[in-house]
Amino acid sequence: MRIAFLGDSLTEVWPGAAFFPLLDRRYPQHELLNRGRAGDTVADLLLRMRGEGLPAVDLAFIWVGANDALLGAWDGSAAGSGYSWPERLRRLRGDYEELVEWTAARARRLVLVRPIILESEGAPWAERAADVAGVVAEVAAARDDCRDLDLAPAFAAAAAQGGGPFTIDGAHFTEAGAAVVADAFAAVIDDEARRLG
Repeated sequence: MRIAFLGDSLTEVWPGAAFFPLLDRRYPQHELLNRGRAGDTVADLLLRMRGEGLPAVDLAFIWVGANDALLGAWDGSAAGSGYSWPERLRRLRGDYEELVEWTAARARRLVLVRPIILESEGAPWAERAADVAGVVAEVAAARDDCRDLDLAPAFAAAAAQGGGPFTIDGAHFTEAGAAVVADAFAAVIDDEARRLG
């Protein structure tokens, strides 16, 4: 299979530890394409992918949205856009739907990964990340070619086993966090490989 990973710094491989090299080693039989770039918001990723293009793939993971939640979280602005957070979220939904539609034209199946902020209880961006995760879940539920991936249960299970810390700053992963992500993604890859035959 050819599998694409579209996203931000969590996909690009820095800062912190990264899930992508773990998957690349685990699946030498598959072609894995890393299309992550640090700092990308949903709108940035959409614009970049339209410019760079993407070859036909069997499976595409889209994991973006944490930067949308982080930008402007402390001062209540929406990334300096002049829009309130509810309006910014509405615009984000439109961009996200366009990104999914664009990617769906190039992929047989999509995995929409909810943004997650860990180990940052009470931080202003945690609530916004939950809002963005809600958008991702709703978009996935409305399509037959998508599956929704919520990483929260995987991290909860790892924490219950005494794992962690999982992040260096609430968003970017330690080696333990990257391993949790890689295992969760691998379960999806294995399932989709069976589905796609």
